[in-house]
Amino acid sequence: MLLTALLWCVLSPLKAQVTFSFMPEIQGRTLENIYKVRMNNPGGRQSASLVINVTEARSGAVVTIRTNTFDLLPGMSTVPPGAVYNAAISFGGSRIATVVRQSGFFPEGDYDYCFQLYEGNGHSNALLDEQCFSYNLQPFNAMQLIQPYDGDKLCDKRPSFSWQPLIPAINGVMYRLLLVEVKEGQQRAEALRMNLAIINQRQIPLPVLLYPSLANQLVEGKQYAWQVAAYKNELLLAESEIWDFRVECEQSPADPLPDAFRNLEDLTKGNFYLARGQLLFAFNNTYAETKLQYSIQCLTKPDLQIKKLPVVKISRGQNQVVIDLSGKSGFTDGYFYIMDVKLPSGEQKQLRFIYKQPEE
Repeated sequence: MLLTALLWCVLSPLKAQVTFSFMPEIQGRTLENIYKVRMNNPGGRQSASLVINVTEARSGAVVTIRTNTFDLLPGMSTVPPGAVYNAAISFGGSRIATVVRQSGFFPEGDYDYCFQLYEGNGHSNALLDEQCFSYNLQPFNAMQLIQPYDGDKLCDKRPSFSWQPLIPAINGVMYRLLLVEVKEGQQRAEALRMNLAIINQRQIPLPVLLYPSLANQLVEGKQYAWQVAAYKNELLLAESEIWDFRVECEQSPADPLPDAFRNLEDLTKGNFYLARGQLLFAFNNTYAETKLQYSIQCLTKPDLQIKKLPVVKISRGQNQVVIDLSGKSGFTDGYFYIMDVKLPSGEQKQLRFIYKQPEE
């Protein structure tokens, strides 16, 4: 009996600790996702309840959530849906608390998210463990689509798509692009919801998608709608507006060589240009002859240094510029780049492009 008591005294301080896994930059944005905190229980199964306190540095208490009793299982687990559904929620009296109560979203602020796990059903029982997470929450900017433009008419039946990345940036964010045909009499939102997807591409790491080789090409005379969503671990972070465009060729495509020198103004509107070993563009210069001031940076690997670019001389009047990149250090097939150009007029232009190694 004495030995048992001594063992209890020695082992009781070594009680297994429950740890919490919570990503405030993702899960701390909505009331619904706060419940998705994960608890790692190295001990045995036991009855527990969770209290969540969210405070903001300047506004004080925002919300307190008390779940019903649930079974805390060994290993990694979350709060069961039943305990979440019946949770007691009380809000503070600040403006931020009112916004959260009305919308379910946390506005910009400096938050502390504190999780307290109790035995049984609350404060009257022993506190098993607690842990707090701090995060300066900034709202996501609206995701903006770039290309194809809203309402545009394209002759390209396998167009590329581009959009602005999610800001603020989240490590590990992936994008999903959905493209559907818009039937006659349909609204584009309805089409996106109801129609069979032509492209439903997930796990896109960069804010650009070349037309998938396995997808059917688009059909002239038809209208299409597209939307992009940002995800992290299957959790939706943000969605763009829905844009549409129509495939419509004004005339039969001619030999592409005369059109190879596209106007610089058109190229800088946001679409990724496909550079097959060289950059080709045209612009009008009303100033004296000079050298083109430009630089190129790699977007895929920002630390990649690009040096010894070709010298480009430009004359007065219309210029057709050829910048040969093949064989130059720093240019890798499939990588994304951005070129900054300073025109003689002082205007600054940017051209984003994908480098493709020319076929031999």
